[in-house]
Amino acid sequence: MLTIGTDADNWLVHRVLEQRAAERPDHPVMHWEGQDYTYAAINREANRIAAGLEARGIAPGARCAVMMQNTPAHVFVWFATAKLGVVEVPINTAYRGDILTHIVSSARVTAMVLDAEFVPVVARIAEGCPGLGTFIVAGGEIEDARRALPGVVLSLDEVAAGDGADVPRSIEATTTACIMFTSGTTGPSKGVVINNHFELSFAVVFNEIVSLRTGDVTYNFLPFFHIAGKFIMLGTMLADCRMLLRARFSAGRFWADVRAHGVTVTVGVGGICHMLWAEPRRPDDADNPLRMIYSVPNPHDVQEEFLERFGLQLTEGYGSTEANIVVYTRPDEPTPKGTAGRAAPYYEVAIVDELDRPVPPGTSGEIVVRARHPYILMEGYDGLPEATLAAFRNLWFHSGDRGHMDENGFLFFHDRMKDAIRRRGENISSFEVERIVNKHPGVAETAAIAVAADVGEDEVKVVVVRNPGTNLTEEALLRHCVAEMPYFMVPRFIEFRADLPRTPTQKVRKVALRAEGITPATWDREAAGFRVTRDGLERRP
Repeated sequence: MLTIGTDADNWLVHRVLEQRAAERPDHPVMHWEGQDYTYAAINREANRIAAGLEARGIAPGARCAVMMQNTPAHVFVWFATAKLGVVEVPINTAYRGDILTHIVSSARVTAMVLDAEFVPVVARIAEGCPGLGTFIVAGGEIEDARRALPGVVLSLDEVAAGDGADVPRSIEATTTACIMFTSGTTGPSKGVVINNHFELSFAVVFNEIVSLRTGDVTYNFLPFFHIAGKFIMLGTMLADCRMLLRARFSAGRFWADVRAHGVTVTVGVGGICHMLWAEPRRPDDADNPLRMIYSVPNPHDVQEEFLERFGLQLTEGYGSTEANIVVYTRPDEPTPKGTAGRAAPYYEVAIVDELDRPVPPGTSGEIVVRARHPYILMEGYDGLPEATLAAFRNLWFHSGDRGHMDENGFLFFHDRMKDAIRRRGENISSFEVERIVNKHPGVAETAAIAVAADVGEDEVKVVVVRNPGTNLTEEALLRHCVAEMPYFMVPRFIEFRADLPRTPTQKVRKVALRAEGITPATWDREAAGFRVTRDGLERRP
């Protein structure tokens, strides 16, 4: 339906839905909790919400935050903003406090659509976001929301209006579709400006990686505030197949879902393949319809055994919200173990030193990317021209990641050059962790680092210097973090020290802390019987 490098004017997110609704209105493109949703049904509800938003003055170019769980209603709202040319600002549903305030304020959000369960979280920051004046609430008792939130508060049901017919609007491929906030590394999170063409290009590349076709069924448990959740949905529509939507991943339910719904393709991020591998073996493990997992990363330590046990294919890739999936493996070609693959045909990928000079094969350096076609990289960081120029210096996008290439062009990812941490598919800013920990009155200074997790990726460790005369405990600091941070950001490991290692210029030597990892002085919340969930802190008896 779309080919990178051709017909650029037709790359409109909402048009994909409208064309499918016109061509195959009754095709059940999405399944959710026992109910099928056709193209026509999704398009109709998106049109009704778009009409209601427009009637309330939410005009093209306005910034509308969306803080919703993975539900059909979220899909309707997403496509409604696309139809209007309203800039969607999808927000991680775990965010709260300062991080949420920063995103809403820096993105200049004037309206927000949110699930009722997030009303208390948003109410606590609303007064600190003076530009945010309209709240549209899905579910719950609207009068409760009106008592909690300032400004205009409406229910999503009362906003939706009209007969659901398509309304022509002047939207272009270069019109900003959304601003997605990625994890900051040396500073607050930055908003990535994504136009219609770029958003759709993720789906086009994804479909090529997994060879998605009409008979496939995709499995989407990734949130729509992450680009992967979006490109699975859009990829499903481009291939005209079907998608099973779940609110989140469950290892215990995964294979039952795959078999019951005939799932053939899914995405595994954040160690999901390792989680599946750790499930108890069954004699019929290979008796399933799944043919492909796009895994980031592949379970390299057990990859051959994984393939044999489950009877499927794995493909891996490397990319980012700023730059698409720019490298991936091809299942039909010999691939060195541990590689993320070769460059996609639409991108140049190189390894450079600190002066942006190419390095020889096998030499570690920064991974940089350049597009071969227009509008398949981000436009920039919202409201941050200097950061944008720095990221694109010397006409290459600088990933901030370290890796090397072999002589055949296979990329091997090493680590993040800065201080980001990746835990269970979430990118975590060490800067944000440190800032929140430092808010505790008993803390003088903090360094947040990544340490190896038991199953793939990282866990968060904080090394803390206490203020003199305080008796701050690990449990008290943990409770502070649970109250102030998204659940996935809360440190698992805490270690108190008299001071932090420093360079001659007095910068904290995080490389030394990372090399030490877990020490005898490190406190482990899980060993202490604490468990952090989306709902708060639990303690085993």
